[in-house]
Amino acid sequence: MPLKPLQINFNNMSSGPTIKQIVLVKGWEGFADRLQILSHCLHYCKLHSAAICVDWRDYMWTHEFSDYFEIVGIPVVILAEVLERYKAGASVLPLAVDFEMLAAEPDEQIHFAEFTSPINNKYERVAADIIVHNGKGLRMWHIDNLICNLRLTRSTADIVSARLAGLESPYTAIHLRGTDRLCNLTLADAIKSAITAFNDQPPHVKARQYVISDMRDLVDLWLVGEPKARQLSTDYAIYKLPAGTQGTHQLPAIALDFYGVNKHTMNIDTITDFLIICFANWSFGNSKESTYTRMAAFMRQGGKKGVARWLHGFEPKATPFEPKATPFEPKATPFEPLNTS
Repeated sequence: MPLKPLQINFNNMSSGPTIKQIVLVKGWEGFADRLQILSHCLHYCKLHSAAICVDWRDYMWTHEFSDYFEIVGIPVVILAEVLERYKAGASVLPLAVDFEMLAAEPDEQIHFAEFTSPINNKYERVAADIIVHNGKGLRMWHIDNLICNLRLTRSTADIVSARLAGLESPYTAIHLRGTDRLCNLTLADAIKSAITAFNDQPPHVKARQYVISDMRDLVDLWLVGEPKARQLSTDYAIYKLPAGTQGTHQLPAIALDFYGVNKHTMNIDTITDFLIICFANWSFGNSKESTYTRMAAFMRQGGKKGVARWLHGFEPKATPFEPKATPFEPKATPFEPLNTS
């Protein structure tokens, strides 16, 4: 039987050492960084029987975490309950965090040094009722909680599954990161490493490929050399944005509104592409520093069945390769007796 999200109400409890701690996760940075921090905090919660509250309302995500994700098997509280506990006298770490900061959407100021998370990589118990993680700093991430304690909401899973319906497995995912990862390279130079790595692969790895990118121009350039590469969609929201050197997740709402780009659609695009890499049998990218690519490859360790938990069981259609190679048959050569004269 699948685990159900747990909702805990602390309103009628008095503060004290017997009450569960709450870890409040304030979101920041890109999607993969968020997953790393979330996994880090989930691990602490599992070790110390703490509850969790996730606040991803910052300008880079802009929506409630619960609009997209569910946490299962770990107690979850809403932000209003965290605030009620604070007003009732609950202790908070870091000490610099006050009521206004707890309540506010995450912004740049929470990343000052005095707001550094007290949860370390040894996961020692923190002596506070409410522990705030500011979405930055050292962290460890764990395949078990990413696979078993996190999934998309049913409505989001249905949207993403419909978009992934055309995937045929096995396949190779090609992720071409542009924008802030171009580092003053030309587009041709930016994908050169991915081309080299892909060309060195055996035929079965190159037999079926899906290409994704945050820049339409990079996809077009890849298709010049690999015209059989597939795209699940050509209608990404980010393709409406002008090419630039800033990560698309970093663009403020006023810029997105100017170009008629919907942030919710961008979030769905981000999750969809992430799962394309997660479900892939092989993947290659042009940026070794891309946390997004590395986190998707990390998730792949959970296997297709594990990744499918995010989508309530959906996984790509299994479509065997068509045999291309013919059995080796040595060419017959006429027998010529040795000349012994």
